[in-house]
Parts: sequence; C-alpha cells; structure tokens
Amino acid sequence: MVVRGKELKSRKDGGQYLRLEFGDRSGRMFGNIWDDAEALFKDFGEGDVVKIQAGVEQFRDSRALTVRRIRKVRPSDEVDYADLTPAASGDIDMMFARLLKMVGLVRNDNLRALLDSFFNDEGFSSAFKRAPAGKLWHHNRLGGLLEHTLTTVRLCRWLARLYPEADRDLLLTGALLHDIGKIEEYNYDVLIDYSDRGRLVGHIVLGAQWIARNTAEIEGFPAALLDAVQHLVLSHQGGPEQGSPTAPKTREAFLLHFADEIDSKMDAFNRLEAERLPGERWKFVNLLGRHLDLGAVEADNEQASV
Repeated sequence: MVVRGKELKSRKDGGQYLRLEFGDRSGRMFGNIWDDAEALFKDFGEGDVVKIQAGVEQFRDSRALTVRRIRKVRPSDEVDYADLTPAASGDIDMMFARLLKMVGLVRNDNLRALLDSFFNDEGFSSAFKRAPAGKLWHHNRLGGLLEHTLTTVRLCRWLARLYPEADRDLLLTGALLHDIGKIEEYNYDVLIDYSDRGRLVGHIVLGAQWIARNTAEIEGFPAALLDAVQHLVLSHQGGPEQGSPTAPKTREAFLLHFADEIDSKMDAFNRLEAERLPGERWKFVNLLGRHLDLGAVEADNEQASV
C-alpha cells in the first residue's frame, strides 16, 4: 500500500497515536497505530510504499485499519506497482481513438491546427492518456483525464446540436483542451498528488499558458480567437468562487462549464457510492456543503422486490 498521509494525534490518556491514510488501486482507507506512534512516525513518509499487518475496526462512523506491523518495502519484496495507483477500467487506446475522432470534427483551420499541435505530439498524447483528472474528488485515477475529457466533449457535441447558435468548433476545442494543465498539475508515479507547479500555478492557468505557447507557433492565428479559446479554459470551473480566474461570458463558455460540472459530479457520485459503508445512504460532502443521497441501501431494495 502507499502512505497517502500521516499525522500524530493526541489520545485521551495523554499519549499519542499515529493516524494514517493508505491507498492502492482499489481506493483509500484510514488506519491507526496505537503503540510506539512517535517512533514509527519517523520510519516512513507520504508516498512511501509499505507492507502492513492490520485488522479492521469501526472508527468515527467509518471503517479503519488497526495497524499491528508496518515497514517500508525492501528491494527483495515482490511489489506490483501497477496495483498501487487507481486506474481507469476502460480501454485507454480505444478511448483515445474516439477522442481523436472528435478532433476530426473541428473544421476551423486555425482551431484544427491548434488541436493537432497537441494531439499529434507523441509526448503530449502519452502524458494525456496517463494523467488523472483529480486527486480525490472526480476521475482521480490514471487515465481519468482522458475519461473526463471524452465525456465532456460528447456532452458539448450534443449541446451544440441543441443550441446551434453556439460556435461548435470553438466549443469542441475548449472541451478538448479545458483540462490539459492537469498533465502538469499532478505527480502520479505512485501517489496522485499536486506537483510544485500545480500548487503554485494550477491547471487552469497552466493550460491557458500552454495554449498561448502553441498558438504562437501557428502562423496567422487570430488574437481574438486565442482570447476566445483561453476564456473557455480560464472560466470552465465557473468563476473565482469555484477556482476559475474569470466567470463564463460567452455561450460556449457557459455550455462548457455545465458539461464539465455534469461529468465531474456524476463521477464523484460513482466514487462515493463505491466507498460507502454497508447500509449508508446519506453522505455529507464538505466540498459541496451538503448531504448527498447515495440511493436506497440494498436491504431496502430487496424488501421492495418481495
């Protein structure tokens, strides 16, 4: 397992215990070390791969591991590092092929040249297919950026049919590029976490900067068109209160924002449902400031079918 976090906390008897967060391909779970906490605190750090012996206990309305033994992995240990990081379940190459078909729908020569400058670049494409789209909230897995982008583009394509007054080529371009900064925002070799650039600059600004660099290499790329594309990227989260430098101000920006919201929230629902405890229906989410209804518990469904 990978150590995602650790913290020394005070016990009621005046001593200390070690609160840990572990993660692997299946998800994450908290654990506690009740004995020798201070000594063990120095033995490993965040991002280290460890072997543990533990039991499961109920802790503060959730399940937690009671860790009896823990140590960092040794060179002699057999470790499949592919099992340590959550990954998309779909076929990555097939999803990427579908995404390239969406690139092919863009007819505007300048926008197509911009998209080709990214998706025809082998280094970019390789990173894009592997990157996550989040650390915890949504699409927080290898390949998550590709999954999220593909669904967002599909939603935008459908919305463009409903609202033909919107510029479809511009909207699809924004959807394809809106989260490219996440390639640089995260480190994801073993543990998905923020990079230094990710914390200092953030994926929205990183993406807008990247687009500006690529358009500078495209002869005659209109300045107004660059502004329109960057606006889509800079506003796609909705405004300063949601982490965007600016709020949507064009039809295409509004459509992209809501498409992004739909896919991110639905994926977060799927994750919360997968992580819920037996019998748990309501889950309070600090990020949203509300309880979410995860659906009737299985027992209720079984009784309803009798």
